[in-house]
Amino acid sequence: MKQKRVLLLFVLLVGVLLGCANSKAVVSKESLKVEKDSQSYSGLELDWMTVLHNQQPPSDVIIKEIEKLTNTNINIIWVPDAIEEDRLNAALASGKLPEIVTIIDIKASSVLNSLRSGMFWEVGRYLEEYPNLRDMNDTILNNISVEGKIYGIYRERPLSRQGVVIRKDWLDQLGLPMPETVEELYEVAKAFTYNDPDQNGKQDTIGFADRNDLTYGVFKTMASYMGTPNEWGVSNGELIPDFETEEYMNTMKYMKRLYEEGLMNRDFTVTSKDQQKEMFITGKAGIYIGNMVDAIDMSSNAVKINPNAVVNITNRIKGPDGKEHVWAVGGHGGMFAFPKASVKTEEKLKKVLSFMNRMAEDDIATLVEIGIEGVHYRKLADGSYEKIDENKGLLIRDVKPYNALKSIDSSNYTNESNPLRVKFDQLTEDNEKFLVSNPTEALFSPMFTERGSELRKIIDDATFKFIIGELNEDGFKQEIMKWRKNGGDQMIKEFNEEFDRY
Repeated sequence: MKQKRVLLLFVLLVGVLLGCANSKAVVSKESLKVEKDSQSYSGLELDWMTVLHNQQPPSDVIIKEIEKLTNTNINIIWVPDAIEEDRLNAALASGKLPEIVTIIDIKASSVLNSLRSGMFWEVGRYLEEYPNLRDMNDTILNNISVEGKIYGIYRERPLSRQGVVIRKDWLDQLGLPMPETVEELYEVAKAFTYNDPDQNGKQDTIGFADRNDLTYGVFKTMASYMGTPNEWGVSNGELIPDFETEEYMNTMKYMKRLYEEGLMNRDFTVTSKDQQKEMFITGKAGIYIGNMVDAIDMSSNAVKINPNAVVNITNRIKGPDGKEHVWAVGGHGGMFAFPKASVKTEEKLKKVLSFMNRMAEDDIATLVEIGIEGVHYRKLADGSYEKIDENKGLLIRDVKPYNALKSIDSSNYTNESNPLRVKFDQLTEDNEKFLVSNPTEALFSPMFTERGSELRKIIDDATFKFIIGELNEDGFKQEIMKWRKNGGDQMIKEFNEEFDRY
């Protein structure tokens, strides 16, 4: 096995075991001097192109505060998300770019070509000079890398928010503890279906609420609990797709058992997310697997229907191997990159990076997250923050679009007034201790870019059909061969070539 591949495998293993652990450099007098000398952003004039998810650009209240705190002049170029890709492609083609460019899709061909051509600064070697930038998460940095190089500051997102949302009052009614294994989840689902957890004398409840989404519904999170790789696994030093593993097959068999025994909604293949949540809210189903943050609104709405409803969440579910696993996303929403055409010198680059380091400080991170104290939020006696509900419209108008400027998640914002929110934050952080990363996150395959979604539909359709009994194991394997013949083999080849190289 090549030395590089061994190194990457080791890095992936460390990422799974240690999750989001950051490597903090030892701060010497020399490095402190560099940091002090690098705080030279004062007086900078910056054009910053970023995405706008709201219908209208925000007021300038927040940007004026940032300018005041940093002594800079910042011109935000808002690009509606519907045309973001076209606008970026046009800017890349013309070479007329601002000092800071928000890149959402790092794997887009036009973006990759511009990064490889040297249009943007490679910033990896400068990060150690800045205390906040040096502490960026190694897993996420790897995920935004291109050919092993770092071309920007990532827009941090949680690596995994997946877990189990469950009706705690139903568990209590049936004398059941919170499930801790996939088999206990099955037993709870069975009890929720057949043991009248709502005590209305009718068999009108089920265990799992699921929807027509294998990624964000039950399947992918359950698959990670079962030990399935995240999109791609490594076998004998080679990348293989997750659906060719024994664990993926075992997950399909688990889901098929739920389906055949009536422990989940039989119409899940045509059920939307809203319908899935509605089943949980109205007391039709007692288990929801997905983003744990959904528990907050679902709990609030469930209590309106049934004041005795109690919702709880958990994230640690052991698989057949007795271990906990949970799949991770890339941990980013793209990155902020710095074009050489507008950031012409290394000296100016260091000033811009110093500014980005300042943007990651708690005061500014909180500013772009929840706004100005006394206007958009109030600080409580225990140190937590509370949004001012009566100013909700103001929060949306003034603050929400500026979330797009957030890079490293350094805000201390908490919401102690909602116990589920507090627990969600805690469990999301806890997930980082047993993450399963996608080893192709930083790799490029032309076939995946061109036909990845089309090819994945072959497998998704086959997975649905297996669960509902329309395909057996041989039939599923035939669909894998169809995937391979229609471009899958080429995708495997391309990803493995990249894997060997980096």
